[in-house]
Amino acid sequence: MSDRSCELCECAPITRRYAEYQQPFRFVIMDCDSCDVPMAVLGEHRRAPHDTERAFMQAALGAIADAMFRHGWFFDDHMRQIPDHYHLHARPYPAWWPKTR
Repeated sequence: MSDRSCELCECAPITRRYAEYQQPFRFVIMDCDSCDVPMAVLGEHRRAPHDTERAFMQAALGAIADAMFRHGWFFDDHMRQIPDHYHLHARPYPAWWPKTR
């Protein structure tokens, strides 16, 4: 066990929560308090999900992103601030991004 507390393990309800899953595994979809976009957070403290977990999290987060970002979005799982607890963001394409749709 780490001496340092993990903000994602604590998962304090300070931002909007879209969904909380217990099955088929634990994870939550909520707004990131740093960048104000939806993110999926694995319910277990580890660096990487299994492939099936990643696919399930992406599908659930993708449904929310589709409703929020009509001009397109992308998954970003580069974990900058908390690199040892898996989470991924759904980010809208920036205005300068080439239109593909």
